[in-house]
Amino acid sequence: MEIGLHLPTSQPGADAGSIASVAAAAERLGFDSVWMFDHLLTPAELASSYPYAKGGAYPLTARDPFFDPVAMLGVLAGSTRRVRLGTNVLVAAYRHPIVLGKALATIEQFAPGRLVIGLGAGWMAEEFAALGVPFEQRGARLEEHVAALRAVWSGAATGFEGERYRWQPAGFLPAPTRPIPLVLGGHGDAAVDRAARLGDGWALATGRGQGSGLTAMASRLEHLRGRLRAHGREGQPFEIVCQHALVFSSDPVASLPFSGPPEAIAASLRALAGRGVTQVDLAVFGEASEIVERAHEFAERVRPLL
Repeated sequence: MEIGLHLPTSQPGADAGSIASVAAAAERLGFDSVWMFDHLLTPAELASSYPYAKGGAYPLTARDPFFDPVAMLGVLAGSTRRVRLGTNVLVAAYRHPIVLGKALATIEQFAPGRLVIGLGAGWMAEEFAALGVPFEQRGARLEEHVAALRAVWSGAATGFEGERYRWQPAGFLPAPTRPIPLVLGGHGDAAVDRAARLGDGWALATGRGQGSGLTAMASRLEHLRGRLRAHGREGQPFEIVCQHALVFSSDPVASLPFSGPPEAIAASLRALAGRGVTQVDLAVFGEASEIVERAHEFAERVRPLL
């Protein structure tokens, strides 16, 4: 299992210096990867329900910065040397696959083999409306987007003929130096099946009504295994990325798998590794100094236990 750290690209007070300092600390402290969320805007009035919070309240407001993750991948490709660079997750529909594929292939040339691209269908209807993209059938749009990205990255002059994207044969060089993993997000059964059928991995998530903590994660991972078997992919390489908060405390919190003393956090990580999780994206919510302090504590007190 590889251990990553989430960057403060989307929170109150986010700024370039803070992001750069956390990325540098992650590399210095031996973390394997750094990760980012994706949204292009935050409506002043949001009616859409956030699927990953009890009650559906979205944690950011229109006053909070949200740095673009594709641009950040380019910055980090030049400012880091070793860590993998991941999105958890990009909303595919917000960027045409030719535009996104060209940008990611260009960035990957400067960070060979280091990109891990999480892609999701999206949930914020207001954002789709602002961009002029239909909100309906966004799952089907994501599936077509995955196929289109792979066509762009094929290295050959390639055309594409889909319901939503189409173009005549054309060249898109440079191609990535090696395949960029596409890790598909979403918590519902249809999303899990899509990841098992089309993805290079799944961004593990539980939504409202599916429980929380390790028990809920284990249940969803078992469901994923069933879908991989159904699609003849059991035993094949498959990334599973788990993003959750890192909280040091005297006692574990049942809903937070990476909480408690170092021994409890390490035990949770070992349990998830045993269930096939390949990447962990640890999130610390606070200022850059707090994130770096908790990352240092993890490196000193938890990593040696793994």
